[in-house]
Amino acid sequence: MINAKELRNKAELLNIPNDLPGYYKWWAEKPELDIILLALNADYSELSSLMEQKDGLYCIYIGIAAKESIRKRLDWHVNDSHTSSRVLSGTLSTLRQSISSVVAHNQFDKDATDAFIDKLKIEWFTIDDPIKSETAIDNLHTIERKIMSEHLYVLNIQDNKFPQAQPIKKRLSALRKSSKQMK
Repeated sequence: MINAKELRNKAELLNIPNDLPGYYKWWAEKPELDIILLALNADYSELSSLMEQKDGLYCIYIGIAAKESIRKRLDWHVNDSHTSSRVLSGTLSTLRQSISSVVAHNQFDKDATDAFIDKLKIEWFTIDDPIKSETAIDNLHTIERKIMSEHLYVLNIQDNKFPQAQPIKKRLSALRKSSKQMK
């Protein structure tokens, strides 16, 4: 597991394979989780036991990198230029869209988004399939669906079928929609 902030250093980023696809998990400490849950109108006491936990951290998001390397995907999430045109065109990562919507209620607020990302931790895993291969895509989607069936990930919308996720996804979608109008 690595502090997301460390990936702002290109030398640290180079320690992540650039020739393999994979999947990754974003982890938060309790204070950051509380910020997320408050914005999502969600109750910690009802949800914490449903969330994946490790070393006092809570997994808030999982994602896959099937059509690009795990390094490129994590670089995109952490170091995106986060410009107004990227927000308006929808090319901002879904994770950044969610974080900016939850933290600043404004997808255009790069500084607040970066500051929050810098408090998170990332865990990443590679698979041996070639990038962009049907095998990689199928295997990673299978892994993602399996993981998301076992725990609640509060910042995942797509394919998040965990029973308690429905009201959270609805609130997160509404926040993302309204936060994109803040410019």
